Amino acid sequence: MENKSILNTVERSRLRRLIEQDSELVIDLILELKAQNLDLRTQVMQLAEKVAELEGRLNKNSRNSSKPPGSDGYKKPNPKSLRKKGKRKNGGQFGHRGKTLEMQKDPDKIVKYKLTFCPITGRRLRDRDIVGVVRRQVFELPEPKLNVIEHRVYKYRVPGSNQTVQKSFPDGVQAPTQYGFKFCCWLVYLSDYQLLPLNRISQMCADLYGYGANEQTVYQSRKRCYGNLEKFEQYLKQNLPVASVLHGDETGIRIAGKRQWLHCVSDEKHTYLEVHDNRGMKAIEAMEVLPKFRGILVHDCWATYFRLDCEHSLCNAHLIRELIFQKEECQQEWAKNMEKLLWQAYENPYKKSLKDWQDQYSQIVEQGYKQNPYKPPPRKKGQRGRCKKPQVLNLLERFEKHRDSVLRFIENAEVPFTNNQAERDIRMVKVQQKISGCFRSWQGARIFARNRSYISTAIKQGHRVFDALFNAVSGNPCFC
Repeated sequence: MENKSILNTVERSRLRRLIEQDSELVIDLILELKAQNLDLRTQVMQLAEKVAELEGRLNKNSRNSSKPPGSDGYKKPNPKSLRKKGKRKNGGQFGHRGKTLEMQKDPDKIVKYKLTFCPITGRRLRDRDIVGVVRRQVFELPEPKLNVIEHRVYKYRVPGSNQTVQKSFPDGVQAPTQYGFKFCCWLVYLSDYQLLPLNRISQMCADLYGYGANEQTVYQSRKRCYGNLEKFEQYLKQNLPVASVLHGDETGIRIAGKRQWLHCVSDEKHTYLEVHDNRGMKAIEAMEVLPKFRGILVHDCWATYFRLDCEHSLCNAHLIRELIFQKEECQQEWAKNMEKLLWQAYENPYKKSLKDWQDQYSQIVEQGYKQNPYKPPPRKKGQRGRCKKPQVLNLLERFEKHRDSVLRFIENAEVPFTNNQAERDIRMVKVQQKISGCFRSWQGARIFARNRSYISTAIKQGHRVFDALFNAVSGNPCFC
């Protein structure tokens, strides 16, 4: 402390002499230092914001943002499902009918076990001594085998000439040797439903049947199914626009090494998947569904959807994940209150009137603005465009602008709380890419999208997938 006071005394005496000698120089020096101080403070604020932004990125995961679970890496967040615990106990509920194997009246094979001698007395036993039978049935796979069906068309000589006549072969019988419709359906089932890679399909067929279907055989089977589903796609374009509620979503996929987009439009009974090189309106117009739609579209707040002439409902699961981040990482009290409001409205939307929900919602948004006062930074010379705002303000503005879309599920019971329908319909495309990598061609991607649309629609409407695919491969698809 003594050295510091001496130093201050020395500096003060020097400044006094300098002021006495040249006061203008001192004023210029003070102004320069003030400008430098202002620049340094601005840089410190910018760096602090950048550090906060980078820390926020590191703290984001699949639980508190829209990042997919695959991006979490080895740093997995603690499992905290957004789903609330129900009132029912685990397991089957009262009155639920269980499912088990039932004995068949006409088994395919009967194995009889008879005694020749009595194990107690040693006397010989005959069929007339039988007084009952105990039956047990084992359900087992049959021996895998391909049935070879030979089609013989006989030639006839025309009486009185050297010409010959014959019947034509059945539809689909075109080559000297070929696989039948059921086997081709099996290949499509393994590829587009079970998502097996081509080499594993070939290995499976070789192990089971002794015939290893090559890659071209699988591709031609899938292509045949795709071609026969053209009418099915028209069926989707006719039925989806007249629905009352639709779900929309899009995700990035890789085709021939480049990033492209897969779009999904679906409801409880239909799924329409399509690939396109554009994420926005061009792809939506090419699908020919949403431009004609006048109902309620549930989506994840992608800006392009708001250009459509329909009502909107936002996925609250996405919003809640972002609220969790603001609540846990940024200590935003309004985010905690908004999350609580959304869960209360989901559990019992009739607890309050719509106006009461909206008033409480607006009060929470106002609370958020008060907690986060914002003054735009001074614009730099030559700066263009809008100034970047903090994430919390962007989220607040989204809640303020789209209040009716966020709370749409309260006023309309048909509108779901989340956009899970579209996400479930699109999820298998991501799984396929994780298993087999990118699509090698646009044609391969389109084949998968249409075939998968058909499979998903068949499941939703209670059809067995194999039967539905057999109808498609043989030229008689369902729904057409």
